[in-house]
Amino acid sequence: MLNDEPRPEDLPERAPSPYAALPPELRPRASGAPEAPGPDGPMGSTVRKVVAAIAVIALLAATLLAVWGAFRASEPVAGDAWTQVGSAPAAPSTPTAPGASTPATPGPSGPADTDFPASLASFYTQQVDWKACGDGSGHECATIEVPVDYAKPAGDRFTLAVRKAPATDAGQRRGSLLINPGGPGGSGVQYAQLAEFAFSPAVRAAYDIVGFDPRGIGQSSPVQCLTDDNMDQLFDVDPTPDSAAERAELLSEADRITAECAQRGGERARHLSTTEVARDMDVMRVLVGDSKLNFFGGSYGTFLGAIYADTFPTKVGRMVLDSAMSPNQTDEQEMSYDIQGFESSIDAFIDWCVARPDCALGSDKAAARGKIIALLDAVERDGLTTSKPGLERIGEGWVGFSIFMCLYSSQSWPTLNTGLAQALTGKGDILLAKGMSVVERNAAGQYADTTYLQAMLPVRCADWPRSPMTPSLEAARDKARADHPLWARMTGELYDNCRTWPTQGRAQKGGTLATGAAPILVIGNERDPATPIGGTKQLAKDLESGVLLTSDHDGHGTYFAGSTCVDTAVDGYLIKGTVPANGKAC
Repeated sequence: MLNDEPRPEDLPERAPSPYAALPPELRPRASGAPEAPGPDGPMGSTVRKVVAAIAVIALLAATLLAVWGAFRASEPVAGDAWTQVGSAPAAPSTPTAPGASTPATPGPSGPADTDFPASLASFYTQQVDWKACGDGSGHECATIEVPVDYAKPAGDRFTLAVRKAPATDAGQRRGSLLINPGGPGGSGVQYAQLAEFAFSPAVRAAYDIVGFDPRGIGQSSPVQCLTDDNMDQLFDVDPTPDSAAERAELLSEADRITAECAQRGGERARHLSTTEVARDMDVMRVLVGDSKLNFFGGSYGTFLGAIYADTFPTKVGRMVLDSAMSPNQTDEQEMSYDIQGFESSIDAFIDWCVARPDCALGSDKAAARGKIIALLDAVERDGLTTSKPGLERIGEGWVGFSIFMCLYSSQSWPTLNTGLAQALTGKGDILLAKGMSVVERNAAGQYADTTYLQAMLPVRCADWPRSPMTPSLEAARDKARADHPLWARMTGELYDNCRTWPTQGRAQKGGTLATGAAPILVIGNERDPATPIGGTKQLAKDLESGVLLTSDHDGHGTYFAGSTCVDTAVDGYLIKGTVPANGKAC
């Protein structure tokens, strides 16, 4: 059953918290507070359907990133020679056949790993001082150091914040499970803090759940390259220019903000690539005592997992990539996947809405899309008024972003319906508050340090190649706009937001990824607006040992989100090493 009223964080008078993207029943309770009931009673299996909201804390904001990062620039990040210390490189592992089991992952009592570059020995052998986090959770917190530039390990360092939820059954413990919630820029420390809501009791019994804030993010030597004003400007600029002058203004603003970010962020902002985060994860693997990396990544965290597996294929243990995207995706593929994900998600919402007597879009499914387009046209022309100081009038940027965020989970459909109804009267409080809660902007106009917006430009410009606007790509874009007008209005202008970024990034590899890695489980929902199923299927195919598992569900986030079939398969893989049949559908 769905709650028909906006959630508390969607109301305009409520300032967001680090858990603003979570429904109230999933936020950590104050000491001694009673457990809040879920939609169908106390915390139980039904409440798992909304656990996917955890990822909304810092998921890839597909709408904003599509507008600000469609055509990107990059080349490889320089690295040091991989000189082995004390042992020969491990032989490539042989992928295990579906249905078979992989060997249990050694725990901390196993032999020390010395398979790392000599120049990085001080990082791989540093002492980690785990201490109680001090919040009564029973979790342990620590910091570790990694080089800002792996090509210059004697230079500047990032200090990474790490949080561990210890395995609840020491007798069953199999090692550590590193986790990343996506973003880019999501806080793994917050993710680990919510481990009991994100992972099954069986997985928590078997693994230390270890989350970390990626370099430059949150508590990990944060790089503040965008001001609060910059981030407001990201939403304020007209995303759908109707003239050459409006488009020139859009591009000028993008170039200015990107240049300011690069200057303000300095050298550290130039070293926030996912390739470098993957190398940080290998340091963590050794420091937690595991010879193989066990990893669970959601959304953009799947990109991180794929990059790690391609960089360190023989170090892959049990890896689950949930709601995935492939590092090999081309611009045309990404556009195709985005359309598929958006269309399936908006159709699901409209089907739900028009069956209700209070649907803001009426009862005619065919006319519903047109009403949203008409609303966006009116917003572009007149804006929406709000009660938020400093944002008394908002435009398409905030409105489109907020609508898109409501599609991430069916739990937000009632909020979207109520927000659309209010927007049709010219007011935008509910939609604005929804968007503000996702990016952690308070009523005073201040953004949380952990918001993924701080990482958006540095990571995106490092991670993705720039594709020239070829005649074929331009034709595909124009046809997509004509065939999918609502998607076009939600996505906005496609352009290169990295033109003024001072360094290049990753070169797209293409071809097979992670040759020699153990089986990697790739899972996704059939109707996911953020990381559409097409990208999930592509990643499973691009990985040499990729194993695909799909779920016939809506929303973003697949594991521990309501499907017993998915949960059983993932738990069996993580705990027993049982690999499901490739292509299994739940």
